[in-house]
Amino acid sequence: MSKFRSEAVCVYGAKIINTHVLAMHAEIEGVLEARDIEYIHRMRVASRRLRSALAIFEGCFSRKEFRGYSRDVRDVTRSLGAARDLDVQLAVLEGVVPEFTDPKLAPGLRRLQLRLRQQRAEAQKGVLAAIQTLKADDTLVNLAKWAAPFRESSDGVYLFSPALYELAFSGINARLNELMDHAKYIQDERNVTELHNMRISAKRLRYTMEAFADLYGASLKPFINQTRKFQDVLGDIHDADVWVEMIPRFIREEEERISIYFGNTRPLRRLLPGLEAFRVNRSEKRKGDYQRFLGMWGKAEEEHLWDELLKLINVPLNLEVALRSLQQVEESQTIQEENSEDISTED
Repeated sequence: MSKFRSEAVCVYGAKIINTHVLAMHAEIEGVLEARDIEYIHRMRVASRRLRSALAIFEGCFSRKEFRGYSRDVRDVTRSLGAARDLDVQLAVLEGVVPEFTDPKLAPGLRRLQLRLRQQRAEAQKGVLAAIQTLKADDTLVNLAKWAAPFRESSDGVYLFSPALYELAFSGINARLNELMDHAKYIQDERNVTELHNMRISAKRLRYTMEAFADLYGASLKPFINQTRKFQDVLGDIHDADVWVEMIPRFIREEEERISIYFGNTRPLRRLLPGLEAFRVNRSEKRKGDYQRFLGMWGKAEEEHLWDELLKLINVPLNLEVALRSLQQVEESQTIQEENSEDISTED
């Protein structure tokens, strides 16, 4: 068991976990029916937050429970992620297509939309399978049952305990260090993988801060908001990188299909202008987003954003140390006074 397992930690964790369980459950029917892409988006976010919360409060579960819950939620997150990524790509295409007014560009863009829609239909099968497993294992139901006793006892538990603040510091500090490990790579725009990993680290840091926001009142909100901005712009950079890498691969795949169907590759020529124009469009957008990110990161460093975050999460720990020191001094003075009385009595 984790050293952070305590009644206050688990009561607090149960509240956070139950919130995300309810958020996931609320979206299930909409996701299964695929009525609106926002169902997928909301459930994916809730599942990510639930995964993060499970990891933070792992010590409140048995090893078997934790592994089972984490596996089921992870599988749902992955299946939703594949579907959501395709939804976003289709939405980007729909938004960009009107900008390409040259009729010569239309065939390539239409073909790309067709293939993405086919992939999205296939991805829905994975979504259905993952949610069926989630239901069959009663994962959300069992998590809600696990949380119930802790939530019922919450009124009698003092939550703002040293153990909970220590867990908050440990979690936020670890995620911040993870984010900063990527900072040395950001000055080279060719570091595609490192920038993508930095986005993931920013997301994890934000989710961890959100989990402990109640401990710090409104003080964490500016850091959460700024981290989300970093996550968003790094996400835009990653999305562009995916397009730039995907288009050449897509052309090769279409060339193979056309060759098999027609016995030659001449029809491919109709697709190339639109596909190349879209690739260039995404590449240019990526350059702008990258410069925007560098500006944001530089400003954050000038304002000592991360140092201020560390100061904030250190305060409760420093306060606890101070209180313990004061208590020790008082106890020492009491002992000295008692010893003095004993000496006086002996005289």
